[in-house]
Amino acid sequence: MKKLASAFAVTLALAAAPVASSAQASALIEPLEAKQCAVWASVMSSQVEDPQTQQAMLFAVNYFVGHYEGATGTGIGDLEDEQALIEVASQLPAYSEICAGHMEAFGNRMISWGQFLSALGAKMEQQGL
Repeated sequence: MKKLASAFAVTLALAAAPVASSAQASALIEPLEAKQCAVWASVMSSQVEDPQTQQAMLFAVNYFVGHYEGATGTGIGDLEDEQALIEVASQLPAYSEICAGHMEAFGNRMISWGQFLSALGAKMEQQGL
């Protein structure tokens, strides 16, 4: 429990830190890494008590599962990757860095898209559409 709690503290610190520009620029995640990040987010969601943080981690589970299933065309439970999933538990701080980076990059893309949609909506309103 202490190990997971300290890993979560690392995750929060990493989520607040700048992410490498390559992670921010790309939405590409290898399917196995997406599956591992889904496991990571699931573990992390069970370790927090704050409802908003827990909900954010559950949204991350859904994001990573969707990414995996979209990339592979198979359900998240269709393939056996037991060793790769065990790796997440044994290297939780490393996966905290990787997966928090993917989450931050996704959040940045969503912010940019929201800004674009807001500007488009304003433009359409000005045109009476």
